[in-house]
Amino acid sequence: MKKMKKISGVLVLAMGLALLGGCGKENNDKKLDKMIDKYSSYCTLNQYKGVTYEATKTTVTDEMIQSQVDSLLSTYSTTNYVTSGTAKDGDTVNIDFVGSVDGEEFEGGNSGGAGYDLTLGSGTFIAGFEEQIVGHKVGDQFDVTATFPDDYSLNPDLAGKEAVFAVTLNSIKETVYPEYTDEFVASYTDASSIAEYEQSLRDRMEENYLANDDNTNKSNVMQTVVDNATISEYPTKEMEELIDETVKNVESQASNYGYDLATYVTVYYGFSSEDEFRNYVSQITEDFMKEKCVVCAIAKAENIRVTDDEIKEYKKKMMDSYNMTDEDAFAEIYSEEDVLYYTLADKVAAFVVENAVPGEATGTDAE
Repeated sequence: MKKMKKISGVLVLAMGLALLGGCGKENNDKKLDKMIDKYSSYCTLNQYKGVTYEATKTTVTDEMIQSQVDSLLSTYSTTNYVTSGTAKDGDTVNIDFVGSVDGEEFEGGNSGGAGYDLTLGSGTFIAGFEEQIVGHKVGDQFDVTATFPDDYSLNPDLAGKEAVFAVTLNSIKETVYPEYTDEFVASYTDASSIAEYEQSLRDRMEENYLANDDNTNKSNVMQTVVDNATISEYPTKEMEELIDETVKNVESQASNYGYDLATYVTVYYGFSSEDEFRNYVSQITEDFMKEKCVVCAIAKAENIRVTDDEIKEYKKKMMDSYNMTDEDAFAEIYSEEDVLYYTLADKVAAFVVENAVPGEATGTDAE
């Protein structure tokens, strides 16, 4: 089910608290009746059955399994510093260097004999520096000549100037991976053999991608249904309160970091102004509210209900997705009414997908 796009947990918190508060101690049936009656009244449904969509179906490939195996081996790899050999592009080398401009050493241009790990070709140092290390042998001492860029902001005094670096190539860093054997797998995983381990990877990935594909298909179909619907009006006061509360929460977050709101949303989220940020919050609030009205309208038209057991199960799913075990901490983000709505929304989305017309499934080699 498509949830609101969010720029931080603050938006979810603010919207969750504002959208469905005030239902008191009523049981879930009464809360659900009120919710459905209220929000469906704003919506006129158009086509929501027989919607065509391009189905997503992820295929787990051997390459994806190998990537997981490589990650495991990398986790238990060790590092050696080799004191022989010739540096080549892509190697990580350990060097010492002393930089000077016009014969004078400059601040920050001396490794101080501590050694510095540099991956050749990474572009970490100024242009031309790393390339001149390639081809040298461990133990070599040589000069590297390179020019600082004209817009060198780290030290404007060096901008555009040619520098000479006296470099010593101390060693080449080598990563040693463990041998991939049944014994290794048995020692570092829950499996007893390579075959069992790789099958468990495949089973787990297929299960995860099946859930992800299901969510993607629900989201795509529901977006079409939402776009098809007509909203006569919105609960304006409720939405304004939600927008204000969201902005207030982000402003509080900004204050905790020592920023005013305008600076914070520019630095952290890329908005050009406080007004642009508020417009963004307004838009995602409207998008969410329209979806909510459509969900409730379909629930009313099709008499879709949710049981206490379904709500409990969906709550567990939400907590698991956030790796949360503390119900009190979860309740600080999502109220009981939030969980009620998201359970209903997921069930409505499942109904819409069941009554939709899937196109040819698209295989995706997801990472």
